[in-house]
Amino acid sequence: MSTIKNRRGFTIVEIIIAIIVLTVGVLGMVTTAALVTRMIARGQRSASASAFAARRVERMRIAACIVAQRTNGQDTLYRGSQWVAINAWTFTDLGNLNYRLKNVSTYRTVKNRVRRDSTETTISCNTFL
Repeated sequence: MSTIKNRRGFTIVEIIIAIIVLTVGVLGMVTTAALVTRMIARGQRSASASAFAARRVERMRIAACIVAQRTNGQDTLYRGSQWVAINAWTFTDLGNLNYRLKNVSTYRTVKNRVRRDSTETTISCNTFL
C-alpha cells in the first residue's frame, strides 16, 4: 500500500491554536477600547471644567483692580439640573497694588467622585502716568 504524503489543509490542533490566538487578540482590543472610551470621557470633563475656570480667571483679572469687585466668591456650571464644575476664587493682597488670585475648580468624575484643580496668578494693578 502506498500512502499519500502530499495532503493539503490544516490539522485540528492548528485550527484550535489559531482560534485561541485570535480570541486573545480580540479580547485585548475590546479591553483597550473600553479603556480609551473612559479616558476620552475623563478628558472631556476635565476640559470643560478647565475652560470654565479659565473664563473665571480672565473675568477676575479685570475685577482685581476694582476695589468693589475684588471679593472672594464662587460660581457653578450646570448642564441641565446637574452641576458640572464649581469655581471658588480668593484674592490675597501682596502689597504695592499686586494681588494674587487663586481659583479652585472642583468637578465631578466617574461614580460621583470629585476632583479639584487650582490655578494661581499674580495681577498687577500698577498704572504708569
